Amino acid sequence: MASNTTTTPTVSIPLTVTASMETVTADTTAQIFTIVQLIYGIPSAGLLIFFFFFLFGKKYSNSFYRLVQFDLLVNFLTYINSWFAVRIDRHPIAIPALKALTYAFPGFLTWTRYFAYFFMHMQFLSAIVLSFHRISSVFLHSQYNKLWNWGLIPFCILCIIYCSACNLLIPGFITEVYIYNGTLTKKMFFSVIGVALNLTGIFSAIYFILLVFVGLATSHLVTRKIQAASFSNGGIGKKLTKIAGTYGIIYSGILIWSCVSALNSNFKFLPTIVSQISSNLLPFASDMMTLALPYILFIHDTNVKQDLWRRKTESRIISRINSTSFVVSR
Repeated sequence: MASNTTTTPTVSIPLTVTASMETVTADTTAQIFTIVQLIYGIPSAGLLIFFFFFLFGKKYSNSFYRLVQFDLLVNFLTYINSWFAVRIDRHPIAIPALKALTYAFPGFLTWTRYFAYFFMHMQFLSAIVLSFHRISSVFLHSQYNKLWNWGLIPFCILCIIYCSACNLLIPGFITEVYIYNGTLTKKMFFSVIGVALNLTGIFSAIYFILLVFVGLATSHLVTRKIQAASFSNGGIGKKLTKIAGTYGIIYSGILIWSCVSALNSNFKFLPTIVSQISSNLLPFASDMMTLALPYILFIHDTNVKQDLWRRKTESRIISRINSTSFVVSR
């Protein structure tokens, strides 16, 4: 007796896809977004480097500023890496430069995508350590500065080891970029991408909880210590706590976004239009965290504001004196 049941053919999703990067077409939306990102990104990246060297001044001898410098450097490297990892290859005008770069440094573009996950962990460490510094200033008021200055290099080494260990959980490269038959080619490993997204969601959830918990604990402990007037530099402690707290809040936002994106990649609960908007806005959200610290310093750090304002005023005075001297000499 013949069976009347029919079977529905299964559609298999390829584990890898290889495609030419030279066939990318211009996207007006992507081009507009990139122009906007460059308008605020270039000066903001410049501020990251400026403040990194600016904080070597004598007035900023507190170990907190050494950790801020570490954070500034991490954010600068993260920002530069993001352009090579996920942004610039969307524009046809950039493909010849990327091809020449791949000829000169084979594997460079492959590693940038891999390092995007490395810097995710590094950014968390550089953000949360600011809160730990504030807590240590409460319990080890007479020794914390010396301890942090002594332990800065070991801390940086431990951060690199930890981030490298986290990346080892990803079973290989997310993508590979290479020259094949004279063509710039990208191979995408979707099974690895899936694992990387899931790991990002898990780590983001853990990091978010830790940031919220440590941030609240820091605010409570430092505020109580200042109110008790148990040390003389309460204004400094409050100022530095504001910097750490504001930065933690901004970082928490991008972590929530990462968690939701990872969940949506598995359960598809967001409408397609929301997912498309999210993918377009994600670089802006990432930039808000990566480029925010110089502006936070300028808002909350009175020493920074006074120094920068004094330099600006002195520059104007010198300019006027030079201008007046030129007129008189004529």
